[in-house]
Amino acid sequence: MSAPFQGYANGKLLITGEYLVMHGAVSLAVPLKFGQGIRAGMGEEAGILEWEAGDPSGTWFSGRITLPDLEIMASSDEITAVRLTGLFKAARALNPGFLSGTGGIRVVTTLDFDRNWGLGSSSTLIALVARMAGVDPFSLYRAVADGSGYDVACALSDTPVLYRLSGEDRDIRPVSFDPPFAGQLYFIYLGRKQDSSREVSLFRKNRTSGFQDEIDEVTFLTGEMVRCNDFDKFSALIVRHEQILSSVLGQANVMEMYFNDFQGSIKSLGAWGGDFIMAASASGSGYVKDYFAAKGLEVVFPFRSLVKPAEPAPVNDNLVI
Repeated sequence: MSAPFQGYANGKLLITGEYLVMHGAVSLAVPLKFGQGIRAGMGEEAGILEWEAGDPSGTWFSGRITLPDLEIMASSDEITAVRLTGLFKAARALNPGFLSGTGGIRVVTTLDFDRNWGLGSSSTLIALVARMAGVDPFSLYRAVADGSGYDVACALSDTPVLYRLSGEDRDIRPVSFDPPFAGQLYFIYLGRKQDSSREVSLFRKNRTSGFQDEIDEVTFLTGEMVRCNDFDKFSALIVRHEQILSSVLGQANVMEMYFNDFQGSIKSLGAWGGDFIMAASASGSGYVKDYFAAKGLEVVFPFRSLVKPAEPAPVNDNLVI
């Protein structure tokens, strides 16, 4: 790494294919207007990496790490410090020259969003450290995480993507996803931070079949949702997607459990049971905000206030069945 260094990575939401993206389903993921920035420069003390992490509430982590041996000298949170040094060591395994000097370094990272929202605090950090280290971000991701990597794709992309895993390979295609009914789509934070890595591990451990039919249908639904220009059809696609994942996971969907009187349709995003949901309703933004406020859910984003805008890109029909 050569100081000074600065960069930015986008947050993410997985619109389709949660869980089944791990097994080859084509999924739709969108980069967000929120993300994480990083600034690195010379530190005041030789042999010390000073790290400070913040979000809108202020500084939430600070630590001092020795160089070049990457040992924790002091930190405000031991678990975070261990994860951070593990990330550095994984990056060094890919690039032995990373953080190998004895000069002082100071790094400040800043999230645009509350770190509890699950919009990509980990994936944006992995992407940023990969850039600092000059290594492939997906190789670094594989070294420290067990997910699909779609979130890293969003961190690096300025457009929505169609994402598919095939063994160790990935197919990432830019796509336009800004439907004419975007004004009737909303993202709502459920207030329950979900450990996505843990949920993915549990799914892998407990799955009893290959779910190939479900994977194929979710791939089909992804293509239909990207192409869809009709609000009622899109709502029906949401309902069908929820039915498939409900069957795969063996649990009721979020609308059945908590929002069965909602005027519209609701879809889980990412790990079921936490983080964000997507709501589609023709009843207006006032109704949507009032409805969820009555449920104690105050964080409601209209689609275009959260999803990063992009120039139109064609749907790749060779990828979507």
